[in-house]
Amino acid sequence: MKKLNYLFAALIMVAALVSCEKDGSYPVLLKKGDVVAGVSLPVSQGVKSGDVVVASGVVPQIIPGANRGGNRTCDEVAAYFGLEAGFFYCGDKIDYENGSFKGSFPDGLTVAVKDGTFVSFKMDDCILIGDKHYKVGAVIVKGSNNANIYYYEGGTLGDSGLASPVNPSGKPAGLSNLSFCFVECEEVLPELVIALKTYIGLPDDAGAYKETGWAVSGGTGVSTEEGLHMGYNVYNYNGENEYVLNAATLASIIGPIGTIKATDYWEGPIHYLEVVIDTENSNILFGKSYLYVGSLEGYTGRNFLNFPFIKETISGERIFKIDFNDIEL
Repeated sequence: MKKLNYLFAALIMVAALVSCEKDGSYPVLLKKGDVVAGVSLPVSQGVKSGDVVVASGVVPQIIPGANRGGNRTCDEVAAYFGLEAGFFYCGDKIDYENGSFKGSFPDGLTVAVKDGTFVSFKMDDCILIGDKHYKVGAVIVKGSNNANIYYYEGGTLGDSGLASPVNPSGKPAGLSNLSFCFVECEEVLPELVIALKTYIGLPDDAGAYKETGWAVSGGTGVSTEEGLHMGYNVYNYNGENEYVLNAATLASIIGPIGTIKATDYWEGPIHYLEVVIDTENSNILFGKSYLYVGSLEGYTGRNFLNFPFIKETISGERIFKIDFNDIEL
């Protein structure tokens, strides 16, 4: 409802105070009264792909703030729109002088300026800043002694035709500086299943590894017929992931001998899945191990020899540390 009120007020303002003409693809505002705070112009033009509107334009606001020169902060934007403190990740205020920015924007965010006044920006996808992914929640466009705030409820990946408020000439003032306020993207995580077959053994009298059989993951899809008796487990991003490790023969399941534990975490910009296989008997050693992590579709009907993650070293505990980018979906 608040957005509709902004748009309605902007339409009244356009009818009463403004006439427009085309300058390329951007509107030129010919006249507008002084505005201290409230609905402003120009309305942004959004983003199109051919004739399809990918992102709609928004009505800007002039908001109150502590700086008498018109600069506004992302925290002031959040407060004005009734958002909790710290809602935005605040980008740097970057000055624009002599046709170029005096600083850089985060990787993946492309910004262009037309005629020293009109701003467009785009991202192909949410961008990584630190260890989180973000899109644009608001843009502060400063010119002369005032700034327009373009607020995107729910966030956006692009817009065009943004400018500072009009000055007494009837046109937007030239761009002085630009600030982006980012909102965190809700990461869409892939559904994963985990399955394992590993050979196991015991040390002989000389301490060397001697293979004694194999073990497999329990879970869904364990066959009662002669075979590996291997099952798969769906990974839970928000809970514990501990699965049974069963010793088995072709004829039957012998029984549990240990656990398979999985967890995911970030190290800097890299998202990892770690799978740890261990046994209750400290004498048992792992031989060649075959681990599947991926989609259920990719698992169904696949021979364990073609599992994507394989370790051959002999060890008492088996650890797989997997970059999510290496997981086939």
